[in-house]
Amino acid sequence: MKRLLDVLGCGALQLAARFFQWMPERLAGAVGSLLGWAAFYLHSRRSVAYADLKAALGGDLSEKERWALVRRQYGHFGRMFAEVLRIPATTRALLERNIRICGFERFSEAFAAGRGVVLMTAHFGNWELLQTVSGLLGKPVHVLNRPQKFERMNEYLNRLRETHGSVAIGRGIGIRDLLRALKRNQLIGILGDQDAGKTGGLILPFLGRKTTIPTGAFELAARTGAPVLPAFMIRREGMNHEIVVEQPILVKSGEEEAGAIQEAVGRYVGLLEGVIRRFPEQWLWATKRWKYSWTKRILILSDGKPGHLKQSQAVAAAFGEIRTQYGRPGMEYPTQTLEVRFRSAWRRKLFPWFALFWIPFVQGRLRFLRFFFEPGTQREIERASADFVISAGSSLVPLNLCLARDSRAKSIVVMKPSFPYNRFRFDLAIIPAHDRGAVPAKAVRTLLSPAQSDPGELGRAGERLGRRLRSPGRVRWSVFLGGATRRFDLDPEKIEAFFGILSQMADETGDYLVTTSRRTSDAIARRLKERLSRDPHCQLLVVANEDNPPGAVQGMMALAEVLVVTGDSISMISEAVRSGKKVMVVDLGRNLPVKHRRFTDLLAAKSVVVCAGPETFREQYAKISGTAGREAVELEFERVQSKLQEIL
Repeated sequence: MKRLLDVLGCGALQLAARFFQWMPERLAGAVGSLLGWAAFYLHSRRSVAYADLKAALGGDLSEKERWALVRRQYGHFGRMFAEVLRIPATTRALLERNIRICGFERFSEAFAAGRGVVLMTAHFGNWELLQTVSGLLGKPVHVLNRPQKFERMNEYLNRLRETHGSVAIGRGIGIRDLLRALKRNQLIGILGDQDAGKTGGLILPFLGRKTTIPTGAFELAARTGAPVLPAFMIRREGMNHEIVVEQPILVKSGEEEAGAIQEAVGRYVGLLEGVIRRFPEQWLWATKRWKYSWTKRILILSDGKPGHLKQSQAVAAAFGEIRTQYGRPGMEYPTQTLEVRFRSAWRRKLFPWFALFWIPFVQGRLRFLRFFFEPGTQREIERASADFVISAGSSLVPLNLCLARDSRAKSIVVMKPSFPYNRFRFDLAIIPAHDRGAVPAKAVRTLLSPAQSDPGELGRAGERLGRRLRSPGRVRWSVFLGGATRRFDLDPEKIEAFFGILSQMADETGDYLVTTSRRTSDAIARRLKERLSRDPHCQLLVVANEDNPPGAVQGMMALAEVLVVTGDSISMISEAVRSGKKVMVVDLGRNLPVKHRRFTDLLAAKSVVVCAGPETFREQYAKISGTAGREAVELEFERVQSKLQEIL
C-alpha cells in the first residue's frame, strides 16, 4: 500500500508541477493560496498550530485573530507549494523582479576567509527558494534535509531543489559531504528551528518555553572555522520576497567551545524569535515543535473554596518535585490560578449541559462561554494557555475540559466528577477512596485528599505564630472546627462538652489553640469566644469570618503535637495527616454525611487517625500514634507522583 501511495503521489506531484509551470506566475500563486486555504479545513494539524500560536503569542491576539493568522499561514504555504513546483521555470530575470536581498554584502564577505559558510535558516517564508536564489547567484548550496516518508516523492522533490545547482544531502553519512563542502569554501544550508529530540541539542527558551535546540550547524562551524550566516526569506506580497541576511555568527573552538556554541545558538534563537513575532503567519506552526519541552505551564481552576484550591495546589506542587525529563534537568512549572465566577447560580447549573455538547468544538471558540461567566473570568478564560489544567470539585470539570481542549493540554481532576462527566476521558483523575460509583478510566485512588506539606514552611509559620502567644512552648493541641455543610451543622452542646474535657486534660498535657472555618456559624463563634475567653489554657482563638491571619493554620499545625479536626472537613483532615502530626477526628455535629463518615472510618481502620466523640475523647487519646499517618502520606505521594511522571 505504501509503495502504491508513493507511486500515485509522485505522479500527482509531477502532474501538478507541469500544471503550475504552464500557468502564469501570479495565477499559479493564487491557485496555490486557494489550495492552502482548502487544506486548512481538511488538515487536523490546524489545532496544533492554533494551540502553539496561542501559547507563544496568545496575549496579543483574540481568538478570531489567531484563527485568521492560522488560515493565512495555510494560504502562505499553499502559495509556497506552487513556487516550489515552479522552480525549474525560475530564471535570473524572475529572481531580480520578485526577490530583494537585504544585506547581500554580508553574504559575499562571509566567503572571504575561505572556510566556507553555514547558511542557517528556518521553516519560515519560502525557505526552499533560498537554495534556488543562491544557485542562480553562482553559489550553489549543499542542503541538509530530512528524507520524506515516500521514497519516489522525496527523490522528485530533491530533483526540483537541485535544478539550479544545489545539492540535497541526507542525514547521517551526509555530514561528511557538508565538511568537504566547507573545506572547499562552499555554502551549506541547514534548517535550525525544529527540535533536537529528547536527548540532543541544548535546552534553551524558545518563544517562552524551554525546549531542545539543535547544535549541529554550530558544531560544524566550530570545527571548521566557517561563519554561521543567519538568513530568512520573508514573503512581502504575492510572489514577492525579501531575503534578510543577518550579521555572521563566529563560533570559537578549543576549551571555550561549549560556551561559545551555547552563546551562538542563543543569538540565532533570538533572531528567529524576532522574525517569527513580526511575521507569525510565515512560520511552520503545525509541527508539535514543543513535543519535548522542559517548561510545563500549569493552570489551576478555583471555585472559591479554599479546600478545593489547596488540593489543586498540592497536585501542582507534586509536579515541582519532578526535576528532570528524559534524564535531563531544568524542568520548570509556571503556574497560574484562575478563580472562576459565574454570572448567576442558574447559569452555573446550566453550564455543564451546554459544555457537554460544546467541548468537541470549543477550540478557538471560548468567547461563546461569556454567557455563563463574569467579564473578568471570561477575559482570563480566553487568554489562558497551559500544558496541564488542574481542578478540584465537580463544578469545574466542564470548564477544565474546555480549556484543556482549547490548549491541547492535559486534564487533571481531583475528586470524582458527577454524571455524565465521570464517563469522560481525563489524563488523570485523583479520586479519594471514599467516593463511590463509576470513576474515569485513568484514575488513581487515594486515601487522603491531595494537600501540600512543606516542613520548612510549617516551621516558619510556627515561628511567626509563636511570637503572638504568651507561652508557645506549652502548646500541645490545635483544634480545627468546621461548620455547616448540606444537612450537617455543629452541635453547641457537643462543643461545650468537648472543650470542658479538653480543658481538664490541658492541666496535665498542655495548652491548646483553636480556629473556626468560614462555614462556622456566627452563633457558634459567639459561644466559643465567651467560653474560651475564660479558659487560661486557650492561648489563641481565630474566628475565620472576623480575623484570619495568613499562615495561622500552618502555624497551629507546627506548634501543636496533636491536631484535632471535626469530621465535616475532609480537606483539613487530609492536610493535618500530611503535616506528620498525630491526628484525632472528633464528632461535634449532627447529620454528618455518609461520605464524610466513610472517609474517617477508612483512615481509622488503617490507624492513620483516631476517631472520638466528646464522651470518648480522653479514652481514644491514649491510643493515638503518628507513625501510620506518615507512612500513608509517603505511599500516596509516590503513587500520585508516579502517575504525574507518566503523563508528563
